[in-house]
Amino acid sequence: MILRRQLSLATHYLNSAYKGWEGIAPECSLTIAKTEIVGEVPKDLVGTFIRNGPGLIEKYGHKLAHPIDGDGMVCALTFPGDGTVHFKNKFVETVERKAEEEEKAFLFRGQMGSIADWQRERDTKAVQEALKTRTLPKIKFRNPSNTNVWHWGDRFLSAYETSIPYSLDPYTLETLGKDDLDQTLKLKRLGAHFRIDTSDPQNPRLVTGAFRRSPLLPNAAMEINEYNWDMSLAKGNVFEVEGLTYFHDMALIDGYYVVHKSPFVTMDPKEAIKILSGITGPEYNMKLNDCLPCQFVFLPRDGTLEPILIDLPFPFHMYHFGTSYRDGDHVVLTTTSLTGDYNMSWEWKYWLSNMCKAPGKFGRFDINLKTGSVEYHELDPASNEFPCSHPYRHGHVGTKFNYMMACDEPERGLPFMDVVKVDIDQGVTGRKVWRADGLISECVFAPKAGWKASVDLAEDEGWLITQYFNPDEPNRTQFLVLDAQDVEAGPICRIKLNFKVNYPFHGTFTPDVFL
Repeated sequence: MILRRQLSLATHYLNSAYKGWEGIAPECSLTIAKTEIVGEVPKDLVGTFIRNGPGLIEKYGHKLAHPIDGDGMVCALTFPGDGTVHFKNKFVETVERKAEEEEKAFLFRGQMGSIADWQRERDTKAVQEALKTRTLPKIKFRNPSNTNVWHWGDRFLSAYETSIPYSLDPYTLETLGKDDLDQTLKLKRLGAHFRIDTSDPQNPRLVTGAFRRSPLLPNAAMEINEYNWDMSLAKGNVFEVEGLTYFHDMALIDGYYVVHKSPFVTMDPKEAIKILSGITGPEYNMKLNDCLPCQFVFLPRDGTLEPILIDLPFPFHMYHFGTSYRDGDHVVLTTTSLTGDYNMSWEWKYWLSNMCKAPGKFGRFDINLKTGSVEYHELDPASNEFPCSHPYRHGHVGTKFNYMMACDEPERGLPFMDVVKVDIDQGVTGRKVWRADGLISECVFAPKAGWKASVDLAEDEGWLITQYFNPDEPNRTQFLVLDAQDVEAGPICRIKLNFKVNYPFHGTFTPDVFL
């Protein structure tokens, strides 16, 4: 009876999950009233939780084809450590957003297929002219700056996959402008994911990635930079990687950066012409191609050695790594893998891919760098995405805890109602699950001791923060705080807004307080 009731509730929420994308939240800055906090905010939760995601899915009457094309809205929850919480949110004022707000019109097409008829006609002509003159067409896509946001040194950066990031004021979230990180971005773009290298706890480094590929060239350019806390460039490499067609995240281990070569992204000139002309969107080009390799690519951090290519036992696409490390020749990499009929259709007008047909599965790869041998073990049965772990322990030997937004029901890919904690050394036997009475988003790990947590305290000694939405209360958003060591107990506190902000993509936590 209980399982049947849960299943019917999951179906109900899935049918109405689209409401989480509707509307536009008001921009504001406010202290959360005590009456809107259920439970008690932990006194050792000190810092700022920041997240980014599309703040709208319609622009001046034009409905976007996919949320990835929506203008980024950054939200920040600040925890001073006295039990109070401050909230603020603002759109990232990109060049494209400013122009559209001024003209009150949808002016710039999106990379996921959002395009007006006049834009399609214009760009088709531009592509045809480029083919005649054998030049590259000048096609302008919007930069929604909506995928992630993080703080490092004196920077507060909002990033998208294929463009220069924007710098924000951490106290007000006002957009300060494009930021090329002191002209260190050779590819003129910055990926949405990063890693923090704390192998030297006294001198942590920010490690960023960026990717560029032309359908006319066999090799992709992969730029990976390492920055000191003062944002000076400690190390920068641009690698040429043959056959790399996609990049979203990387693992950082001793001696290497690791990226995934996906067999699900094909980019040949004919397909590129269709996409640039607006005939199809990139999502139609994301499907399994048996002719393409599925590999992990190990790029040497010192830039002197040759990359190592490791063939994987089955074809899959992935966006996100979990805990990863190297111990001698033994490498452990964990990922959420998407297989079979995966594509990027906007399923149920809720999730970013067809998760019901191709659910994400969290698993572990054990690799021997000397022999190239690979063993794979699925670690959890739940459909999941956006695995997170301790941000200051990535790459440390023996790290093992991952936290995921999941759908913990047999034969069901959506909706995401469960927080699942996985110990990669124990797998299913050590999993911990809490089911929400609504829909959750990516969990962000907030260490209890700030930067000291890179060496002090237990690996799971911290808090999980996730954005929550109940479709039966479509005009409100909550933020939940869970104890990472006791996930099954559910939220320590719920922080309620009296309005809704749309679903997020990614977020981070900084121990710094910005008020």
